Amino acid sequence: MKKTTILALIVLLFIPNLSFSQSRLEKERLARWHINYAGYLIDVGKYMQALESYDTAIELSTYTNTKLDALLGKATLLYTFLDAPEEAINIYRYIRKKFPKARELAYFREGLILFSLNRQKEAKAVLEEYLRKYPFGRFRFQAEAILQKIKKKLIPPVKPPKIVRPNLRVRICKGVRTATIKGTLVCVKGIGCNNILRLRASNGNILLNDTTVSKREIVFESDKPVEVSCGSKRKKLRGKIIAKLKKGRLLIINLIDIEDYLLSVVPSESYSSWPLETLKAQAICARTYAYYQYLHRKDWEYDLVDDEGDQAYKGVTVENPRTTRAVRETTGLVLTYKNRPILAMYTANSGGITADAGAIFDLYKPYLVAKPDPASLRGKMARWEKRFSIRDVERAFRKIGLNIRGLVDIRPAQIGPSGRIIKIKLIFRDGVQIFRTRTTLKRALGLPEILLKITKQNDTFVFNGKGWGHGVGYSQWGSAYMGKTKDYRAILRFYYPATQVKKLW
Repeated sequence: MKKTTILALIVLLFIPNLSFSQSRLEKERLARWHINYAGYLIDVGKYMQALESYDTAIELSTYTNTKLDALLGKATLLYTFLDAPEEAINIYRYIRKKFPKARELAYFREGLILFSLNRQKEAKAVLEEYLRKYPFGRFRFQAEAILQKIKKKLIPPVKPPKIVRPNLRVRICKGVRTATIKGTLVCVKGIGCNNILRLRASNGNILLNDTTVSKREIVFESDKPVEVSCGSKRKKLRGKIIAKLKKGRLLIINLIDIEDYLLSVVPSESYSSWPLETLKAQAICARTYAYYQYLHRKDWEYDLVDDEGDQAYKGVTVENPRTTRAVRETTGLVLTYKNRPILAMYTANSGGITADAGAIFDLYKPYLVAKPDPASLRGKMARWEKRFSIRDVERAFRKIGLNIRGLVDIRPAQIGPSGRIIKIKLIFRDGVQIFRTRTTLKRALGLPEILLKITKQNDTFVFNGKGWGHGVGYSQWGSAYMGKTKDYRAILRFYYPATQVKKLW
């Protein structure tokens, strides 16, 4: 056989491997992107969505290190922000079995969680096993210190957190070089007062009206709301404004009483013309969400961000007498489950049936379950239709890092209890691949929801859907119609079953 023929055969044999390798690398890049994106989602308070990104990374990657990084991130998220210690422990036990390089870390973290839960016998057993296996391990001193506490019974009794009416730290801007504070006699303790104060980050210092300030943090106070301009934002805000230097740039935070914060959030998230009972329900949801974040971010520099990442917070200019009344008449009311504030997720429109958090985000919460919600079908965003050619779909996938070619069809691969398509099956000329719908198809095409039907008409995919958002928890448009005939307690019982409304302050 001629050398050229042999070479041609080798090339032909190698091409499929090249294609497989390329696909694998694309998925790996996308998996890494989702791990980084999960960090951003945690930063803005979208914990369930971050969980989904970690799961996407785990499913996409074939590399041990990437899967391990996603699992470790998921376990930390579950324990720290989602009140799910058992799920975190299960992940660490899984890591112990499947990932030898991280076994030591998994042993220690499991023991640490058990100790924090006051499950002393279990913690003692795990930490003693850790020390037997790793007598010179990285965490031996910490493990020994915890075991000494258990031995001497130096375990403080588990007390419920002290309930106080909080001042929230709302992040307005980060990573900006300049900011302006305007108002009637805005004062800085030890410096003085002015109507306009300009900030600039320069060479590791904060300049206030072009004068270097030795402080790393400046607090601005006024008897009236002040206007804050930073980046592309301009808002008139109640409370104090704090400017910090962070990595050579400015971090601008609004320190504000939770009830004053809600005066802006409720009209930012709802129409003030909606029924008063609806506005009260929204106020309690927003208060619960903010309080939950406050309790879970003690070690952070802020509790919330000022946009839809957490909750829309547009400032004093959107305040309205009706929404203010809804806030004032529900002061201190918070939704609880087992005496703890819930993660009060809400969506624009459920599309006629709420979603189960366990199906959508792989974390079951008894108060975030699927149930028929006919009132939402009467509201805006209840139904929609989107059309995309095959070429448009392939192009959209390429933009998020998946080089899709030869797409033949898109079909459901997994459907949740609410009828939402959790995973899709992409059928190609030469194979089939399965992906999570929200993190691939929904993201690529900008679909409003995953409660949809997919049909193909010649070379066009038609997506007929219901709802707007993730569908989990409280539906704002559903509540808008329920509020005409039901009070706020009935609305909240419907959307958050198994919860109680308690007055905490």
